[in-house]
Amino acid sequence: MSQHITTGILSDTLLGEANHLVNKLSKEQLLWLGGYLSGIGLNGQSNTALAYQQEVTNGTGIKGNQTSTASLKVLVGSHSGNGKLVARQLVEQAKNTKLQLDVSSMGDFRPKHLQKEENVVFIVSTHGEGEPPVEAADLHKFLGGKRVGDISQLNYAVVALGDSSYQFFCKTGLDFHNRLKAHGANALSEPLLLDVDFKDQLDNLPDTVLALFGNLKSSSSETVTSAVGARNITDGLVEAELIDKVLLNGRGSNKETYHIELDIEGTGLSYQPGDALEVYAVNSSELVQQLLTKLNYTGDEPVVHKGTSYTISELLKHHKEITVVTIPVLKKLSAFVKEPDLNRLLDKRDELDSFLYGSDLLDVLSDFSLSIQPQELADALRTLPPRAYSIASSQSEVGDEVHLTVGAVRYEKNERPHQGVCSTFLIDQLDEGAKVAVQIKSNEGFRLPADDKDIILIGAGTGIAPYRAFLQERATAEATGKNWLFFGDQHFETDFLYQAEWLKYRQKGVLSKVDVAFSRDQEEKVYVQHRIKAQADEVYAWLQNGATIYVCGDRKTLARDVQQAFIEILQEQENISFEQAAERLLQLKKEGRYQEDVY
Repeated sequence: MSQHITTGILSDTLLGEANHLVNKLSKEQLLWLGGYLSGIGLNGQSNTALAYQQEVTNGTGIKGNQTSTASLKVLVGSHSGNGKLVARQLVEQAKNTKLQLDVSSMGDFRPKHLQKEENVVFIVSTHGEGEPPVEAADLHKFLGGKRVGDISQLNYAVVALGDSSYQFFCKTGLDFHNRLKAHGANALSEPLLLDVDFKDQLDNLPDTVLALFGNLKSSSSETVTSAVGARNITDGLVEAELIDKVLLNGRGSNKETYHIELDIEGTGLSYQPGDALEVYAVNSSELVQQLLTKLNYTGDEPVVHKGTSYTISELLKHHKEITVVTIPVLKKLSAFVKEPDLNRLLDKRDELDSFLYGSDLLDVLSDFSLSIQPQELADALRTLPPRAYSIASSQSEVGDEVHLTVGAVRYEKNERPHQGVCSTFLIDQLDEGAKVAVQIKSNEGFRLPADDKDIILIGAGTGIAPYRAFLQERATAEATGKNWLFFGDQHFETDFLYQAEWLKYRQKGVLSKVDVAFSRDQEEKVYVQHRIKAQADEVYAWLQNGATIYVCGDRKTLARDVQQAFIEILQEQENISFEQAAERLLQLKKEGRYQEDVY
């Protein structure tokens, strides 16, 4: 079916995009789109706000009285989608409490409207080095200023998501709480801090949050309902079979990077370029035995975890985090240490961070004498969370497979070898034919634009992974947009990951440009940000032509340095101040034209 739209309202560019979309839709899809657009016109919501609300509630829309005033506002600031998952659980539970919820992104909410709100749940994650996610940036900044006004009528609760293995655990959520409180809002509780194992708490969390607003009543006879029913948080967890494992680095490399292929045929898993695969690893048997010896356990002592009985050996191997020690875990363990040294360490943040960096549980047991029973240890340790790897394949290219690019984490500390739990599990413990528990982690914040749009891909080391998926997808779709790759690593001869594939794409015209930075091939180190700055004029021209920027890799160095490079390019090309250039970059992020997948 081919259709063509003509109108005097749209510009030629928008008209072309509209025609391109309509020509791809079926009759049923066109009918749905017509109703969707009509709905926007009738209720006055922006398309992004409505789409967000649909995504969080049921994916197809909200049933209920849309004209009544919602009893409870839920504002979500999410980076990877976990905040939306929490909001979705609140919506499900709201059906039982007769509350009507109004869920929206913080990016679609006008900060000054806080003066009109009476009851709000703020769900926000922490990104990077204590930074708010992009959609929460404006509200976070507004609350830190002096234009908030009187919000003493506001009752609120904060649900903060983070990772306690990082220094700035849940900082954005804590910022929201402190700033709201400073402006006179009424905190109904201290912030609810959720760690990476937050899914374990999702059964009880909605009741806890909604109970804080227990005196509220629904303002209409109908409540928000969902078409999907209660979500089982373990949905999507399947077993995949290892079918191939190839070392990507050449002989003599300082690195150990593997291309890993998993078979997902029959699992029902599907994914998009930009998504990640969560892998549920098993701890090293050697490290588990060392811990048992240090604790004077036989390994057969019975313990209970989440209502199920295990031996302490089984628990440590399959269910508990032992290669990373977080501050909350260390505080729990301090109750079982007689000497005061550990408590003194907990009071000295700089020394504490240095002690914990790269330390595992055996390091703690070696430095401090713990008198702790197996069940007490089980209760103190964090649940072993899955590790997420950016998917390095497009399903349109590889079918029922999922590919990963995994760098082995191995290092020395305290005169003994240490290793990352998941990278070495995949590389050392799994042979061809072995099964591993996995699930897809959607990443809506790292998506390809329309096929006719240009993209600039920037990555170092294993940060190349999603770009392999992107280019496979664009090649299969015969996309007309140009593709420019910046890649960095240590040495050209040993560390140019997937070099043959990039050469193939360059010869076929899929890759328009390739720029590489191998930092240790010359006396002065050269990184990707240097290559970007060296071609500032052309990079800026691509930006002006509508290109989307993608950054994948280490958040502390690569992400920071590349962002700095783009701010300087904008500053120089547009002859504006550093502050104005930083604001321009933030606007690009909000528009989805500067996307990051960093770790």
